[in-house]
Amino acid sequence: MIEESGTVLSTEEGFADVETIRTSTCTSCRARHGCGHHAIAQVSSANRMRMKAIDSFNVKVGQKVVVGIPEDTLLQASMWMYLIPLLGLIGGAVLPSLWGGESGVAVIFSIIGFAGGLLLARNKSRKETYNLDYYPKILRIEALDDGHIPLVVTP
Repeated sequence: MIEESGTVLSTEEGFADVETIRTSTCTSCRARHGCGHHAIAQVSSANRMRMKAIDSFNVKVGQKVVVGIPEDTLLQASMWMYLIPLLGLIGGAVLPSLWGGESGVAVIFSIIGFAGGLLLARNKSRKETYNLDYYPKILRIEALDDGHIPLVVTP
C-alpha cells in the first residue's frame, strides 16, 4: 500500500477531499546533483495535491488522515498510461521494417502507433472513472485536534 498524509478539506457522502503535500527524498539522495527530478522539485511550487478519497471513517474537515492506494492499482494505471503508448510507438516503428519499408514510413507508423496507444489509454481512463478500485482510500486518522490518537474499530 502506498500511503501519504493529508488534511481533509471537505466531506460528502462516503467521500472526502484530501489535500496532501508531496514530499521528496531528494535531500537524502547521493545522485541529486545530476538528477533532473531534483532540479524540477527545486523550481516547482506545485507540491500540493487535492484528491477525492473513499471515507469509511466519517472524517471531519481539518482532520489529519493517511490515504493509500494499493501498489497493483498504481502499477496497472501506470501500465495503461505509459507502457501502452510506448508499445504503440515501438510497434509502429518496427512494422514497416517487416516488409522493407523506408524510414519515413516507419516514422509515420510510429506516430500513428503512439497516437493509437494514447487513445486506448484515454478510453480506458474514461471507462474506469467511476471504478472505486482506482480511488485512494482513507486508511486511518492520524490525530485529533487535542493531540489524541482516536481508537477506530472496523468491522
